[in-house]
Amino acid sequence: MAVFPPEPVMNIASLNRLYATYSTASATPVKAAATDGSSAATQTAAASNLPQELPPLECPTPASVAAAKEKFAANAAEKFRQAGIQVPPEPVLTPDRMGYVSVANDHPDKARIEQLFHEDTELRDQFAEVASGEEMLHAAQGYEEYAARYGALQGNPTAQAALVEARIAYNNQSFYITLKGDGGTETFFGGLQGVTA
Repeated sequence: MAVFPPEPVMNIASLNRLYATYSTASATPVKAAATDGSSAATQTAAASNLPQELPPLECPTPASVAAAKEKFAANAAEKFRQAGIQVPPEPVLTPDRMGYVSVANDHPDKARIEQLFHEDTELRDQFAEVASGEEMLHAAQGYEEYAARYGALQGNPTAQAALVEARIAYNNQSFYITLKGDGGTETFFGGLQGVTA
C-alpha cells in the first residue's frame, strides 16, 4: 500500500499578502521589439485596473443559491420571450465541458437557446453562478455522514477505497436545471432519466 505525504493546507487569510507580493508595484516594464526593428513598444500593467485586495471569499448557502436561481429564471424568461423561444416545452440546461450552456433534452429551439447563452454573457454568468452554487451544495450534502462512515471503516482500506470511489462518483454527477413555463426552475443531478421536451 502506498503512503502519501499529507496534503498542504492553504491559509486563505494569507492570500491578500501573497497578492500584494505579486501586485503591479513590483512589476517592471517589458520592452518588446517591433517587427521592423525600428521602434520598441513598452508594455506595463495599469496599476489602477487591478484590485488592491482580494474580494471576500463567499461560500454559497441554500438561501444565496435560491436567490441566484430566482434572478436567473426571471432573466432567462425575459430573454427567451425577447428571442421568441417558447416554454413549454421546458428546456433542461447543463454546463458542457467547455463551459458553455447546453440544452440536454430534445427542445425544438435547442440551437437558438444554446446560441443565446453563447452570446449573452450576463445570462451565461448567471447560469454559472447557479450551477457552481448547486454543485458546491451538492458536494457538501451528506459530507459529515461520509466522514463518519469513513472513520468507522478505519483498518479496512478496501471498504474505505470503495466509499471514496462512491463519493467521487456522487460529486461528479452532472448538474441540470429545468426552466419551467411558470418562470420557476427545478434542479437535479445525475442524468435525464425520463425527461423529455
